[in-house]
Amino acid sequence: MKKIALLLAGVALASIAQAALKPGDSLTPYTIKNVETGKEYCQVCAYSAKAAKIVAFGNLNDAAFWADLKKLQALQSGQNKLGVFAQIIDSKDTNAIKAAAAKNGITFPVVVAAEKDWDEAYNVKGVSRTIYYAQKNRIAWTSVGLSDKASGELEASVKRDLAS
Repeated sequence: MKKIALLLAGVALASIAQAALKPGDSLTPYTIKNVETGKEYCQVCAYSAKAAKIVAFGNLNDAAFWADLKKLQALQSGQNKLGVFAQIIDSKDTNAIKAAAAKNGITFPVVVAAEKDWDEAYNVKGVSRTIYYAQKNRIAWTSVGLSDKASGELEASVKRDLAS
């Protein structure tokens, strides 16, 4: 009985740690505010010319999220067909967000949602480190966090997809 309870608890935790959108789902346009420029714009539309997009959602004070963003920053370097942006989900303090981005060397847009119903489409539900990779606005890969294995999978996918 104890083993069954542990198995069920493990399955429940694993399901919590998975991104809500799945491969084949679509990126849905919504309005964001770039904390660096103050400009509001449609996040999907802004990257329409990009062959691939990565969207990362996280909490302002989550050190692991900023470590993920550093990996995404390295991946984006030299990939002009790849659009990356990160959305802070637990704060609208643009000064604190700008400072954290600068401190961590993040040069791609770090944003906050300008629309309150963005989560209905993205189902992040407060889970920091939710990451979606899409081609032509279709989700191709998802993860919660970028372990070394997940980071390697994402990098291989991006390089393969953008080479063709």
